[in-house]
Amino acid sequence: MTVVAAAPPSNCINLARVLAGATPFKDLGIPNVGETYRGQILVGTSEVRPAIIKDIPSRELANELLATALGTALALPVPRAYLAIAPQAALPAKHAPKLSGLSLVFATADVASPSVASVVRTASDQSAAIRAAIEFLMKSGCLGDLYGFDSWVANVDRHVGNILLGGTGWPWLIDHGRCFTGSLWKASDLADPSLIFTSRLKQWLTPGLTKENREKYADDAKDLASKLKGVDAGALATENWVADLLDASDFSAVVAFLIGRVDHVPRIAADALDLIA
Repeated sequence: MTVVAAAPPSNCINLARVLAGATPFKDLGIPNVGETYRGQILVGTSEVRPAIIKDIPSRELANELLATALGTALALPVPRAYLAIAPQAALPAKHAPKLSGLSLVFATADVASPSVASVVRTASDQSAAIRAAIEFLMKSGCLGDLYGFDSWVANVDRHVGNILLGGTGWPWLIDHGRCFTGSLWKASDLADPSLIFTSRLKQWLTPGLTKENREKYADDAKDLASKLKGVDAGALATENWVADLLDASDFSAVVAFLIGRVDHVPRIAADALDLIA
């Protein structure tokens, strides 16, 4: 692939470079399935920022870039993201695509906030902890947008580890590598944009909501769907190097899926909110 290091357009993901010293989550005692690191990145020529860095394959990287760009364009609470180059000496990547001997990894600003999973895992009363987390999310006022967004991008993995509880009363939405039906999707998986896929929110969050809550969030998701018509998914995908990571047919498939799915978002979100018999 070819990455052109030009100034990215508004709402797009920046380029960065991973600096030496990144530490694997497993060495920090943080439970995690993939190859994830806490470290520092260099943005521009002199700005050093703390970051969470993920060593992931091309398709999963494309998912992260595209979903994060879409979320950013919609002003959803996603941490600032970067497509970062990583010398092997700085980060021994195993899965990332390569460019001129350097690994291409996904990095996000380290917002230093606990996940719902970590809060629940360390609580003496886990039921009370999950209830408190749900109340936190309800007070944030963005749950309807969350249901709508995950319905649009077919996120099948919004489990309790993929929402961070920010200290300012605002959640952070992270880990979008399993959007678009999963990390190993094929164009054929996206052929019908009307399909309902697994919703992890429906499994753990929806049961903690009253019917009145659920109906409100369904209305909010419907409002978000009207905003989606103004999002140029193809342009955002191109501007954020997704077209460089996917072949032409897969790129066309995911863009067509997003465009075709907009009108189905209210129904899909309503299903995730358990409002459809």
